[in-house]
Amino acid sequence: MIRFKQKISFAHPKNYSLLLAFGWTGVIAVSLMASITIHRQEIVTIALNVARAYIDKDILYRNWNALHSGIYVVADMGVTPNPYLPDTIQERDVITPSGRHLTLVNPAYMTRQIYELAQKEHKASGRITSLKPLRPENKADAWEKTALQDFERGKKEISSIVTEDGLRYMRLIRPLITEESCLSCHLHQGYKKGDIRGGISIRLPMEIFEPVIRKQARLLLAGHGVMWSLGLISLYVGYMGLRHRTEERDCAEEELKRVNAILENQATTDSLTGICNRRKFLELLHMKIQESRRYAMPLALIFFDIDHFKTVNDTYGHEAGDNVLQELSSIVTGMVRQTDIFARFGGEEFVVLVHKNDVKTGRELAEKIRSNVEQHNFPQIGTMTCSFGVAQFYPDDTAESFIKRADDAMYAAKQAGRNRVETCCGTILQDGEASSDDQ
Repeated sequence: MIRFKQKISFAHPKNYSLLLAFGWTGVIAVSLMASITIHRQEIVTIALNVARAYIDKDILYRNWNALHSGIYVVADMGVTPNPYLPDTIQERDVITPSGRHLTLVNPAYMTRQIYELAQKEHKASGRITSLKPLRPENKADAWEKTALQDFERGKKEISSIVTEDGLRYMRLIRPLITEESCLSCHLHQGYKKGDIRGGISIRLPMEIFEPVIRKQARLLLAGHGVMWSLGLISLYVGYMGLRHRTEERDCAEEELKRVNAILENQATTDSLTGICNRRKFLELLHMKIQESRRYAMPLALIFFDIDHFKTVNDTYGHEAGDNVLQELSSIVTGMVRQTDIFARFGGEEFVVLVHKNDVKTGRELAEKIRSNVEQHNFPQIGTMTCSFGVAQFYPDDTAESFIKRADDAMYAAKQAGRNRVETCCGTILQDGEASSDDQ
């Protein structure tokens, strides 16, 4: 059977081309945003590496200072004696033979001096911070406090982009681990070797990298703009060529639609009676079985055929037999619901799938059909009767087992004298046979 793809509005060249243009614009926009985002992430990575370099350098200086238990420098306006050194530190201040005043600069004091100088020259700032600082100015802020608490849980480094006073900063902090050389200044605070006594924190302004970001964004915008323009030009050329073939395509599709409708009707409808044929019924039956299993809805199947139909054909001819089939189909069609499925199964055999109803309702419908057929006067023939079998669908049924039990019930009706309704309510056994309760 020829399959026809349903025509939609976007199949028109103009609409199709507009859709592609919007799609191309969306692709370019997404690509541009992704490229800018990736570039910004690269800048953040660079900023983080710069901050790490600051800390690595400062820790190296601190370690050198601590290795020598502090250094002496000339006390002047830039360096004053450290008031936070404990009393246990002797010779904080010394006078050289030449009369110069030297003061002891410990690692923390030296780091603070370097950070104050770096902030003036490079805008980057850093500091030593702690939850229990000797110097009040070294008290941890909110971000540093959270980071220091994370260090206690095993983290080795904390970094993030933060906004402070309307400006974005790369902030990085690493823990300061208490060494043997640190105890001379911090033993009185209760620290012991290996404790985290604070952190060394760097704050790097992201505005340092903004010129690079803006330059790269302009380059990306220009490149994507050229690609977008070339794409739109190509789409327009394609649209002009496609438009000339639209009318021919539409005519072909209309003809295909007409032929497909004819073939679909021939493939699914019984040509004599106008109701569903066996192929269509089996297709619908499988769908209804899946629906029944999913939603636990009952199904009943009525299987029936015309009693002594061969005698009708032999006595009155096949044309009379065809008239009987058409008349019977008309009677049953008027009695079943639109949700039920009525089909010619083959020859003089018919089936009715009773939707959302059990075998009891199916039997009642079969009895009504039987009675109406028995009372109907068929032209040329007179009265006719039918034998009916009704089966209930069970979850472990297949389409074949469901039909077979209804068919078995119908043959039971014939063996019991015809013109009657029998039901088969059994379940499917492992050996494939049905255990039935025929009535």
